[in-house]
Amino acid sequence: MSNTLKRTRIALLSGLTLSATLLAPLATAEVSGAVTVTNDYRFRGVSQTAGDPALQSNIDWSHESGFFVGAWGSNVDFDEPGYNGPDIEVDLYAGYYGEINDNTSYDLTLYRYNYPGESDLDYLEVSAGIDFSGFRAAYWFTNDYGGSDLDLHYTEINYGWAFAENWSVDLHYGYNFGDAIDDGEGFDSYSDYSVGVSTEVAGFGISVAYLDTDINGDYEVSSGLYKNSGTLLASVSYAF
Repeated sequence: MSNTLKRTRIALLSGLTLSATLLAPLATAEVSGAVTVTNDYRFRGVSQTAGDPALQSNIDWSHESGFFVGAWGSNVDFDEPGYNGPDIEVDLYAGYYGEINDNTSYDLTLYRYNYPGESDLDYLEVSAGIDFSGFRAAYWFTNDYGGSDLDLHYTEINYGWAFAENWSVDLHYGYNFGDAIDDGEGFDSYSDYSVGVSTEVAGFGISVAYLDTDINGDYEVSSGLYKNSGTLLASVSYAF
């Protein structure tokens, strides 16, 4: 996702008139980003890199009013016999962040998932989230998952517990449902979950987690394309 998007494109993407905010003095705005290396890119429990490592990066522009825009990118691997899929995913997003009190905040975001070279897979998704005392709950929705014209819903709850300085236990549970994953034979929803620990060393963020789904039987994939079985997920990131 690139924060050098044209103002007009950002406005179209978000459905909001953001020009006044984006033209505000830079003194009231902040640019941040990160570069991450991980041993697998998992999206809601399913590998997007056929179980292989990924190099990822993001950059974000946030304004003191609460509006923000950003970009995120990663390598992907959807290749299968007779089909050479895209190699890169580039996601663009814009949204609003607000605080209810010192312990509670919320955010509303519009995402655009892009797959250069395979634009038929591109789609939009919206999300709404709330954070409270270490907990985060969020709901995501698209009516065109992967360019299929089918809906997909995702709900998640997360909890982070700082048990020592620069150390945190991270818990996650997500639930996927909708027509995009309903094959008409009983597989119409699944859960993904993870338990991990994260820390910061010399400016580098380090995270290790066990991640799995409740997908089993013929739908469980233990290696390669769309791997969804349990795995130890490790990542190292540097923020700037």
